[in-house]
Amino acid sequence: MNVVFLGESTEEKRFLILCLAKIVSCHAKITVLSKKAYSFDEVADSYEYCGIDFVLLKDGENPLSKISENNGNFIDAEEYMDIPEDFKVIAISETTRGKLESCIKLAEEYTWAHPSLNIYIIYLNIMEYCKIGSHFLNSYWEHSLPSFTRIAGTDEIYFEEKNRIVMIESQYSNKLVVRNLSLPIKNSLRKTIQYIFSLDSKAAKEVLRRAERMK
Repeated sequence: MNVVFLGESTEEKRFLILCLAKIVSCHAKITVLSKKAYSFDEVADSYEYCGIDFVLLKDGENPLSKISENNGNFIDAEEYMDIPEDFKVIAISETTRGKLESCIKLAEEYTWAHPSLNIYIIYLNIMEYCKIGSHFLNSYWEHSLPSFTRIAGTDEIYFEEKNRIVMIESQYSNKLVVRNLSLPIKNSLRKTIQYIFSLDSKAAKEVLRRAERMK
């Protein structure tokens, strides 16, 4: 099980991937690969953060050369790479204009190279009472991508204060407690895990429950 997460590697995107990895670790062993360190301590090429294994990629290094054959791999991708057909692609689409257009451009590169590719989109940092909501973003993505692109699904995450607190505290404590996240983000994470593993709703809920019991 290998997943590429498209988009600029912001703190919010990295936290979202960390949350997904933490939950998925109850179901399968996961390694996260990224050119940006997730830990704020000094790190080696391989390190552990919040109970998850990470590989720090160097500039110009092909992430595919570093993937683990024994584990599932989450790749934090800010640029195009030629992925195998069995990889899943999730676009982490933030709402500010620059990050949105950058993510779409990157997704477009993947779809032109792999016309049969399905893309799952997560709208991150949706703002309440803003006209730039999921309906607008759906139209923007559909208008911008090649007509043959298949969107496997979309989800939206309102980054409530409760989740931001968990994000900041985890950076200092090197510990992520899934049960402290808000219910809306946990529901979104569950749906994403359901897509990644092709699970039914009941099985995905059980994976999330196991993650919530972790200390």
